[in-house]
Amino acid sequence: MNENKANYNRSQLKKNWHAKNPQFFKGENNPRWNNGNSEYQDHALLKINRLKILKKSRGKCDICGNMAEVVHHVDGSKDNHKLKNLVSLCNKCHAALHRHEYNERGKRTSVYIRKYGFTLKEIASKFNTSPPTILSWLKKPQTKKWLEEQLPKKQD
Repeated sequence: MNENKANYNRSQLKKNWHAKNPQFFKGENNPRWNNGNSEYQDHALLKINRLKILKKSRGKCDICGNMAEVVHHVDGSKDNHKLKNLVSLCNKCHAALHRHEYNERGKRTSVYIRKYGFTLKEIASKFNTSPPTILSWLKKPQTKKWLEEQLPKKQD
């Protein structure tokens, strides 16, 4: 059984269990309960657009093609739920977008700043494309080499 099918089966089992036991996930019983508050402004619009994005991508990650599990805000704003600002991603690619480390002053710096001198968003802007596209280029040796040749050398 391939990984996507196994993930789908686990996901489907989980959904079925949730559907049969809704009392465990409503209101205060939901593990994500936050006193009725959402970290997203206009959460209803996000839920609607999330379904549209997942349908448009046929449930596939926009970067690697595996099963999409999350919708990511390209501009990093949790308030911008426009369709052009949302991409469907698998957990692995989503984590790659958010992977950060701390510098000596305790500030978070992106791995892309450390390696290339720019954030992923800045690199995407330089090439007039999206961060997920840059990530897909970095996964392929030929396009990664080309991309790194185009970026100015990082000054240490």
